[in-house]
Amino acid sequence: MEEKIKISLAKETLELLRKDCEDFKITKQNGQINFNSFINLLIYNYFESFTAKEETLYDNIRDAISIIPNYYQEKVFGNIAKLFAKQSYFVADKHSTTTFSFKPTKISEKAITYINQMVIKDESISSFYRRMFTAYSQLTKTEREKIIHKENYEILKKAIRKGVQVYIVLNSKDILHSSSIFAISPAKDELFNYVLVYYGKQNYTLRLASIYSISLLSENSSIPEENRSLFERQIACAAQYPMYNTDNEPIIVQLTEKGKKLFNKIYLYRPTPVSIEGDIYTFNCSANQLLYYFERFGDSALILSPKKLGVFMRNYYYFALKKYKSKYKSD
Repeated sequence: MEEKIKISLAKETLELLRKDCEDFKITKQNGQINFNSFINLLIYNYFESFTAKEETLYDNIRDAISIIPNYYQEKVFGNIAKLFAKQSYFVADKHSTTTFSFKPTKISEKAITYINQMVIKDESISSFYRRMFTAYSQLTKTEREKIIHKENYEILKKAIRKGVQVYIVLNSKDILHSSSIFAISPAKDELFNYVLVYYGKQNYTLRLASIYSISLLSENSSIPEENRSLFERQIACAAQYPMYNTDNEPIIVQLTEKGKKLFNKIYLYRPTPVSIEGDIYTFNCSANQLLYYFERFGDSALILSPKKLGVFMRNYYYFALKKYKSKYKSD
């Protein structure tokens, strides 16, 4: 498996692959992205489900043409299959294309051998991989992250299913020795997956991509009810924002007319109100989520309660104002 494999691909698809490599933290020891390793992981973790979907498609085609006399069926099926095999060309025709090469590694060796011997028939190697990478690019980002980190994702699911603790090593080399997994939850904006972990009497929120390795332990998983309740609230509001014991009271925000328009317009990280009465919005989310979201509103939003959040936002704008006033002095 020494020879590189050269593939032509739509530029936007290749850009997406490179961005995923960075976002899903597939890096070399020096911290630089390892695109070759990423491509091999993608092939190894995705080719089975991709080819299975294609087999299902071909079975459906055979069922659809079963009314045609047997003499013509294979010829019709072959022509239709060729059209599907070439579908990536139609995608590429609408965009500028580029080429890149990757070098197979041991992790993908068996998958690539299988693809070469069993899958590719009346089709070029480049065409097959182009279709597979294009299909991958059309999945949501959370689904793509699960594919790239399939091994860790499957172990986490198994730990939840069996109700046992795990030993987690993070990319940072930090270790969570005896951890209980509450859930794996995608962010509401479908960007990344988050692992909700109870460890050392505290709740932790980890990016799936930040986990280097996981091992199952024999001890039973154990999460106190109070911590479970916080995790449940966190998932309901936004999995990427940890919920703490201090997040124990409703957050009340007053919006101007402009603030209401901004709230309807700015979707990313938007907390869901539990009630709206005129210009008063009440939230049950974490303080961090609310502050991060509303700091973009300026004087279009005013935190009424709790007081400590209102004071935090006041100070946030105050020190920003001081910097701007020193930089741009009044004429």
